[in-house]
Amino acid sequence: MKKMFNHLETCLIVMALLIVASGTQANELSPKKTLLAMLEAAENGDWETYVDEFYGEQHKFRSSQDRDSLVARFEKKWGKKVLLGLREAAQADPVLSADGKKAFFQLKKGKFVLYKDDSGKWMFHL
Repeated sequence: MKKMFNHLETCLIVMALLIVASGTQANELSPKKTLLAMLEAAENGDWETYVDEFYGEQHKFRSSQDRDSLVARFEKKWGKKVLLGLREAAQADPVLSADGKKAFFQLKKGKFVLYKDDSGKWMFHL
């Protein structure tokens, strides 16, 4: 009887690990899907979401004012140019770096790069 419970316990642990692992993979967006989500936020003029969800260097913010200043730059200065770049990048398929931590989208002039963070999320850097 004790062997049966040990076996059952082991099976339950393995099942729990598989559920957690599959849930993590399902929640991770591919570089292309991340880019399309970024494009959607930009097209909607939702620069707060764009910064909050996709900016990978938030650790550089010293205060919420830094974040607000960055959002304002996208709204007033960079938005139109970024939107054009995202639309162009969305036409390309990403090429991953050898280590799988960067995704390169070829543009007519240059490249758009997403960086994979430690949690597996694709982010942009400035």
